[in-house]
Amino acid sequence: MPILSSVVASDSQIISIKYSLYNEQFSNISAYAYPVAVGEGVVISTSGATGGEATENGTFSINVSKTQLVNAGIKYSGIILLELNTVKEGATFSSYSAILIGEEVDCCLADKMYDAVGCDCDDDDCNESLKDAQKMFLLKKSAEFGLKGLNNNQGPDTITLQKVIADSQSKYNKALELCSSGCGCNNSSSVSSGAGASSSTGSY
Repeated sequence: MPILSSVVASDSQIISIKYSLYNEQFSNISAYAYPVAVGEGVVISTSGATGGEATENGTFSINVSKTQLVNAGIKYSGIILLELNTVKEGATFSSYSAILIGEEVDCCLADKMYDAVGCDCDDDDCNESLKDAQKMFLLKKSAEFGLKGLNNNQGPDTITLQKVIADSQSKYNKALELCSSGCGCNNSSSVSSGAGASSSTGSY
C-alpha cells in the first residue's frame, strides 16, 4: 500500500508531497477541497515524480503549486485532502494526507502583531490586536494538530476523517473571523507576507 505525506512551504505557495511505493504503479494524485465528499477529488498530477510509467519501489517527492491547485478549481484556503492512487496486480489502492492552508490567517497574524508592537502599550486597541493574534495562533495550531491524528487509510468515506477535518476547518474559520475586514495579504498595510508551515500525517 502506498504511503503519502505532505507539508506546506513557509511561504504557503508550494505543497511538498512525499510518497512511497512498493512494487506498484503510480496512477495519480487528486485533491479535495473542503467540504470533502466522496468522488469529488480533482486530479492534479498524473505523472508523479518519475513519469509513473513503470512499477516502482522507493520514496519520491513532487511539488504542487498554489497556482496549479487554483487552476484546478481547488480553493487554496483551509483544509485540503490529498489522495495518492496506485495500481498493484490489477487492484487500486489509495493513501491520504490532510493539510491546512493557513495563508490568510498567517498574513493577518503578522499584520496584527505589526500593529501591536508599533503603538503605545497603554492603547487598548493594541492590546486587543495582541489578544486576537494569540487566539488566532492557538486556533490555527489546534486545527493543524487535529489533522496530525489522521492516518493514511482514512479517506472521504470514513467518519473519523469527516469529523476531524470538520473540527479543524471550524477552528480555522474562527481564526479568520478574528481578522478585521481590511486585514490579509491582499489588503495589508504592513510589510509582512505571512509565515509558518503546516504539516500533515504520514511521516516516515
